[in-house]
Order: sequence, then C-alpha cells, then structure tokens
Amino acid sequence: MLSSLLEGDQCRGVRENVGKWIELRNAVAHRHLPALDALVIPLAQSGLLNFENVLVEEFGPEYQVGEKLSVPLQLSGFRDPGVLSSLKRLQSSLPPDVQAVLAAADAAPAELLSDPTYMLRVAFVPVVHGSGRSPDSVAYFVPPGEVPSELAETLERYVVLAKPTARPNFTATDVINEVQRRAGFKFSVHDHIQACRNLGVRPPVGEPETTLDFRYAEYISSLKRHLYSQAWIDLLVSEFATPQRFTELTGRTAVPLEAP
Repeated sequence: MLSSLLEGDQCRGVRENVGKWIELRNAVAHRHLPALDALVIPLAQSGLLNFENVLVEEFGPEYQVGEKLSVPLQLSGFRDPGVLSSLKRLQSSLPPDVQAVLAAADAAPAELLSDPTYMLRVAFVPVVHGSGRSPDSVAYFVPPGEVPSELAETLERYVVLAKPTARPNFTATDVINEVQRRAGFKFSVHDHIQACRNLGVRPPVGEPETTLDFRYAEYISSLKRHLYSQAWIDLLVSEFATPQRFTELTGRTAVPLEAP
C-alpha cells in the first residue's frame, strides 16, 4: 500500500526523506545522541507531514492526528544571533558517520532541497492582531504552494538559509607553514594558538575547547583538534602585514623568516 504511494517522480521527496531516516537509524542504532535532535528538524517535519498525508489518503480524514497535537512554542532563534553557531557546535560533536549522513542530506540537488516532502524549513513571521479581536488561531501554517507571491518575494530577500559549504580541512601545521611562507615571519604553534584566541576563533585558556567562529575553524571532537579554513589563513596573512600587529596578536616580537 505504502509502496504505491512512493512511485513516480512526484513522490521523490517522500522517498528520499524515508531513505535518509533509514540511513540515520542505521547510523545511530544503540547510541544516545541528544545533539542530533535539533539538527534533523527539517527532515523530521517533512516526515511527520508525509505520515499525516498517508493516514488521510488511505484511511480518511477522521484518522488525521494534526488536530490532536498542541502547537509547539519556539524558545530560541528570535533574538539569539548565536543559534546557528550553537547548531554547528552540536553537529561537530556527533560521530563522523552520522555527520556524513547529515552532510549528504544537505548536499542534495537544489530541486530536492526545495521539495517540502523531503526537507521542510519554516520562517516564523510574528503577527500582531488588532485590539479587541480574538484571533481564530494562535498560529498559522501556510503550505509552501499557497504563500502569496508578495510574501514569498519578501522571504526570499530577507530569509537566508545556510547553504552547504566546504568544511575547514587545514591542520594547524598546514596553517603555520602557509602563513610563514606568505607573511614572511617565523610563526610557531604557540603563536598560532595565541592568534586564534586574540581573534576570537578559540576560547580563552581554561575554558572547554570549542569553536567560536565557524568561518575560520571547526573543532572536530572525534579527532580532538581543530581544522582551519582557507579564510583563516588569508586573515592571518592580512593581519600580519606589519611586525607591530604580529606582536599584538601573538605576544612575541616578529622575526623575519630568513633571520638566523
């Protein structure tokens, strides 16, 4: 019965959504990974709506569960600019095989990412009702295909969804060698750690090791070390344009690379 609902190109999103859940289930079996919860919300939302549609289509509207569920309250994301960084920290703490499944889900073709039966992301738009009137509902859900064109254009301009990008893949040694070559100053492991902290990429001494700016680095818990991006190398080279700035960021006098 269900297999017949998954046939045809129009059901590709449903098939791919189920496939990702199977991959995730196989990857996380017998593991307790609370960090995974917040990261699979787009897949979970689509999966839940797909299940609801199957119930209605196969057994009738009297079996739908949507009317029996409470409206969830959003506790974060409206004022906290660090939500995205927090999610990235959560994802970096997951085992590599689970991270690979999530990365593959986000790297799907554009037409699949825009299919709400595969992955559904929503935008919360606060609405203030006129005084003296009771709203018909405390929350409104507008299906993607029914969003008015003027609202869709506004959301497209102002709501920016993170797109998959190449993850940092340079080790500290790679960074040190390249910065030395391009900046022309001797640059040690200690210098690099000091620069990371002074530029806000790694936390101060004594605090748990993590990443503070994902544009430049990512802490890989399974490797127990940071990996760095090309943007980090370029930033260091530009910062070390003068010996004075080198000293400010490392706490050590700049020594030309060719010096004995």
